[in-house]
Amino acid sequence: MTPQSAGRASKISLHTVERLSVYRRALEELHREGIASIHSHRLAALVGVTPAQLRRDLATFGSFGNIARGYDVRQMSDTISRIIGTDEVQNLALVGLGYLGRALLSYQGFEERGFHIAVAFDVDPEKVGRVFAGRRCHSLDELEAVIEALKVRILVLASHPEGLQDVIDRAAAAGVRGFLNFVPKLTTVPDGCFIEPIDISAKLEKLSFLSRRGDT
Repeated sequence: MTPQSAGRASKISLHTVERLSVYRRALEELHREGIASIHSHRLAALVGVTPAQLRRDLATFGSFGNIARGYDVRQMSDTISRIIGTDEVQNLALVGLGYLGRALLSYQGFEERGFHIAVAFDVDPEKVGRVFAGRRCHSLDELEAVIEALKVRILVLASHPEGLQDVIDRAAAAGVRGFLNFVPKLTTVPDGCFIEPIDISAKLEKLSFLSRRGDT
């Protein structure tokens, strides 16, 4: 990405970033299927956007190839990875080793997308010091020292709601800038930090509503 396109990238909307991730996922699947190139209208149809929207999103970051011949699938996927910062594996940390936390720790999809949960934290003394799915569980008392040593920028939250805000504040002060939050609790983050809540129950409620619409 050129300095000019990097400057433009700093002003883009989060919706554009989310669509880039969708484009990349589709491109990776196409590459696995042996497809070498694809035209914008075809890729747009696969991901559910208009061709114009797709081209606007990509134009924000410069040229992605010859539109007449189609986009190079592998090259485009690699370029998007560099733009969103997943061309190199990033260390994540996980707080909370309950059922959900251990499932997240064992999930291989993170590694495939450029993320590695390098370490976990918990308050349970029976878990602290043990190894789960190849990662050692540390006490929350060690939070700042460990995330600074591993240069963790993203923290996955899967703990109990109690004390969650304190964990966020401490992690942010130690350099964490992104939080993926599976905990059903309202929280705030300091300026310059970002939090993405993942509310599975809300998604189920939405599906419940949609599935019952035909019954009324």
